[in-house]
Amino acid sequence: MTARTGPGPLCAALAGSLLAAAATAGPFADPLGTRRLLDSGAAGIADPGERHCELPAHALALGEAVELALCRNPATRAAWAAAHQQAAELGVAEASYLPSISATGSENWVRGPRYVAGSSGFMLDAESLRTADAALNLSLTLFDFGARHARVTSARHLLEAAAAGANSASQQVVLGAVEAYYGVVAAQGALEAASKAEAAAAHSRDVARGRRDAGVATRADLLQAETAYDQAVLNRVQSAGMLKGAQGTLAVTIGAPADRELALSAEPVPAEVPALSARVADLMAEAARQRPDLAAAEAARAAADADLSAARASTRPVITLGAARNFVQSPGAANQNYNTLALSVSIPIFTGLDATYRVRAAEAALAERSATAEQVRLQVSLDVWNAYAALDSAGQQLRATSALLASARENEEVALGRYQAGVGTIVDVLTAQSAAAAARQQRIAAEQAWQVARAQLALSLGRLTSAEPLNAAAEGR
Repeated sequence: MTARTGPGPLCAALAGSLLAAAATAGPFADPLGTRRLLDSGAAGIADPGERHCELPAHALALGEAVELALCRNPATRAAWAAAHQQAAELGVAEASYLPSISATGSENWVRGPRYVAGSSGFMLDAESLRTADAALNLSLTLFDFGARHARVTSARHLLEAAAAGANSASQQVVLGAVEAYYGVVAAQGALEAASKAEAAAAHSRDVARGRRDAGVATRADLLQAETAYDQAVLNRVQSAGMLKGAQGTLAVTIGAPADRELALSAEPVPAEVPALSARVADLMAEAARQRPDLAAAEAARAAADADLSAARASTRPVITLGAARNFVQSPGAANQNYNTLALSVSIPIFTGLDATYRVRAAEAALAERSATAEQVRLQVSLDVWNAYAALDSAGQQLRATSALLASARENEEVALGRYQAGVGTIVDVLTAQSAAAAARQQRIAAEQAWQVARAQLALSLGRLTSAEPLNAAAEGR
C-alpha cells in the first residue's frame, strides 16, 4: 500500500535508524536462526569454512589425511556453500511472515518562469517553489490459505536435503582420501617389491655370469638372466612413475598442489584380519536409517510435496493489512498530516492458466522425486551388498596371499640354491623369481583392497565421517 509521511528530517532519521540496524546485524547475521538447522542436520561434520588447516611437517597418518581433506578439499567447501545458500533461502521464506516496512521521501525546487493554473486561466509565475513529500509504509499479509506455510515447509525440507548433501559429499571426500592414501601406500609397496625383484634378478644374473665364466653354464643361461634383469629394471621404473602419480592424487585430495611432497605414517595390515560378524540384512537396515544421500532424496520428495501445496494455494485469495503515516507539504495549501489503515483482499480470478500448469508441474516434480527416492533406496541396499561382499573377499585374499607369499619366497630361495649347486636350471630360478615377484604384488594389491573395502562398507552404511569407523566396518559391525 502506498502512503506519505513526514518531510525530509523525518525521512533522514528513519533512514539513519534502518542503516544503523543493518550495520549492527552485519552481512553474516542470522536473525531467524536457519543456520542452526543446518548444523543439526550435518551429522557432526564441521563446516570447513570455519576452519583453517595447515599441512603438517611430520609424516601423515590416515586420520590426519582425512581431516585435511575434509577441511581443504574444494568439494566439501562447495557442498557447504550450497547448504548455506539453502539456509538463506529458508530465511527468505520465513521472512514472508514478517511485516514489510518501507520509507520514501523527496523535496522538489522549481525556479524560473512557468505557467501555472489560476482562477482566470494560466498565468506566468517566476517565484521559486518548494514541495516536500515523504512516505512510511507498512504491509503485512494476514492470511493466504497456506501458501507461505507450504513455501517455508519446502525450504525447510530443502535445507535438510542440503545438509544431508553436505554430509554425503564429505563422506565421498573421506573415501577419496582413504583411496588416495592407500594408493600411495600400495605404490610405495609396489616400488619396494619391484626393487627387491630387481635385486634378485641382478643376483641371478651375476650367478649365471660366474657359472658361465667357470664353464659350467651356457651363454643362453646368462642371456636369460640378463633379459629377466632388464625386465625387472623396467618394472621398477614403471612402479616409480606410478608412485609419483599416486602422490599427486593424494596431495590434490587433501587440498595441496600436486607437487607437494608428502610423507606417510601408515599402520600395517594386521596379521589376522577379523571376520565379518554382522548380517547383511541388519547392515542394510542401518544404511536405510543413516545414509545421507537417501535422507537427501527423502527430504527433496517432501519439499516437492510442499511445493505442490504452495502451487495449489496460489489459486486462493490473499488478505493483506496495510498502514501508513502521511505528511504532505505544498506551497499555497494546508499541510496534510494523517494516518491510514487498510485491509485488502486479492482474489485471483483468471491468471491465463498459469496456476493450472504450475500445479501440474508440481505434481510431476513430486512423482519424479518420489521415484528418485525409491531408486536411491534400492541403490543403498546394492551398495551395502557389494561392499560387504568386497570386504569378505578382500579378507580371504589377505589370508590366501599370506600363504602364497611365504611359499613363493621359499621356492625362490630353493631354486637359486639348487642352481648355484649345479642341480637346477636358470629357467627354474627365473620362474621362481617371477612367481615371487607376482606374489609380492598380489599381496600389496590384497592389502590395498582390504583397506579400501573397509572404507567402502563404512560409506555404504553412512558412517564414513572420519577414519575412525574403518575398524568397525572391517568386522561388519
